Amino acid sequence: MLLTVKLAVSHHLGELAKRRMWRQPSDVVYNIKSLIGKQFQDPSVQEMRRRVHFSIIEGPGGEAWVGICGMEFSPVCIATAIFQKLKHIVLMDQFHDELQAVISVPAFFDELQKEHIKSAAHRAGFKLLQLIDEPIAAALSSITTEDGIVVVFGMGAGSYSVTILRVSPDRKIEIRTQFADTSVGGDQFDDKLVDFIGRQILEGHSVDIRGDIYAMKMVAEAVEQAKVELSSKPAVTVSVPSFSTSVPGPVDLNIKISRPLFEKLVKDLLGQIKVKCQSILEDAKVSTEDIKEIVLFGGMTRVPKIQGIICEVFGQNLNTKVNPEEAVVVGSAIQAALILEDEQEISDDMIPLSIGFESSKGIFTKVIPRHSTLPIKRTVKIPTWLDYGERKCIRIFFGEHVMVQHNILLGETQVINNRGSFQGCVYFELTLEVDKDYVVKVRCAGDEVPLSFPINPKDRLKENVDKAVKRALLDWTMTGTEIRARLGNLSKHTMNTLDDVLSVRKDELPEDLCKEALNALADLQKLLDGDLEMLKAKMLSAKSVESKILNWLPPSELRDSDHEDYEYRDA
Repeated sequence: MLLTVKLAVSHHLGELAKRRMWRQPSDVVYNIKSLIGKQFQDPSVQEMRRRVHFSIIEGPGGEAWVGICGMEFSPVCIATAIFQKLKHIVLMDQFHDELQAVISVPAFFDELQKEHIKSAAHRAGFKLLQLIDEPIAAALSSITTEDGIVVVFGMGAGSYSVTILRVSPDRKIEIRTQFADTSVGGDQFDDKLVDFIGRQILEGHSVDIRGDIYAMKMVAEAVEQAKVELSSKPAVTVSVPSFSTSVPGPVDLNIKISRPLFEKLVKDLLGQIKVKCQSILEDAKVSTEDIKEIVLFGGMTRVPKIQGIICEVFGQNLNTKVNPEEAVVVGSAIQAALILEDEQEISDDMIPLSIGFESSKGIFTKVIPRHSTLPIKRTVKIPTWLDYGERKCIRIFFGEHVMVQHNILLGETQVINNRGSFQGCVYFELTLEVDKDYVVKVRCAGDEVPLSFPINPKDRLKENVDKAVKRALLDWTMTGTEIRARLGNLSKHTMNTLDDVLSVRKDELPEDLCKEALNALADLQKLLDGDLEMLKAKMLSAKSVESKILNWLPPSELRDSDHEDYEYRDA
């Protein structure tokens, strides 16, 4: 997180601060967590002073503080401002008197540093549920292993860490050993590229930009983006057109960097990482055969060469289900949910788990959410794709897991398609009702007599409810199947509605619009089991065609309208 200060009470955070960096580099603070709880004379602080463009000063008690805009701020003060911004963002959508939070901290934080984070959170108005180490949070977000050794590798701007965990059958996570290095991070990789670009400019233009902080920050911005792109491209061009320096003449920056060249420039950093990974594996007395899974977190873990080193040292079991830049955040949210679940008191007049039905591909779709007060009754319309006259079984489940196979089957009912439509899409009304005796009544498609399914008292015991909820939370990564199923359902629904509007208006529509609609339907049909991103794009395209059809007016109606910009003229 970046922060730029204008006055004592006025500041910008995030991307807004980043955009100001090249104009006011000395007033933009970043990587503040590298200073939290550190003394000014600490070697890592002195090394950081040589790299950053804002002022790091000695504060009260010899602590490392920052000086910006002629004012002095402690790292806790900066962290508080960041937390306050996060609180403000949350309060824009959620109206709570008290905000609770689980906050992740780097693996290398000591007790003093953790106390500073707690202080910043308290000042910002958060009720802190727990501090959680980043490797643990990343593991919570990603692991599928239920028993065995898991390696968690994280790398961000200022550091990297390697943690070896033991996951027990009850899904408890124990740290076997861990290592963190604050001398190697994404910033050091950027510095190598900036030095290279500086040498290229000096050789090609006889201009030394190293003394100009504005030019250096512009180059740093460009190489950071180039580094990101090199994770998915074999080569990129670093371009900064006509930027001025404090030395004579504007410089046109247009330098090509290939992935092999990048890897050569950072070879020493990669070597350090590899040696440390091998060392921690030996210290933990763990073989690669023992490792069940490897979890990544932090943007730098997208670099192919870093992934290659991890696979070479620890094995080939990389977990790629979760975006590494989101893994820690997701894991922290899961931990917060688990903590609150343990504190949750369920009264006798509340349904302890959700009730719903099985949609396509074994997905559990909730109708009555858990903790609803009894008695309760809910009706939903569900799309079902059937041929004319075909029957389908609708299964009713009790639980929280996204996959029905992990929930409790209560019973089933049947529906029949009595009308034809595109792809056999029929909407049925499903009504679920639960009384105070925990008896579920199911009525579907106008049944005169509902079916009744009692919920077993054993399944309502707190021990079993807690187990079901925690498994659902920890298995959240299985939602990839849910996403595919739901996107498929939405696509089929789009096909059905587009076909309906086309059928109603096809005789009056122009030929090219009819053809566009038919092509959209055909494209969606082909991609129902294909690539998700392409399916999503085609679904949005089909919705756009549907909108065109609904809004299309014949020339006679347009001619009589009062739209002055319409250019229709009688022949």
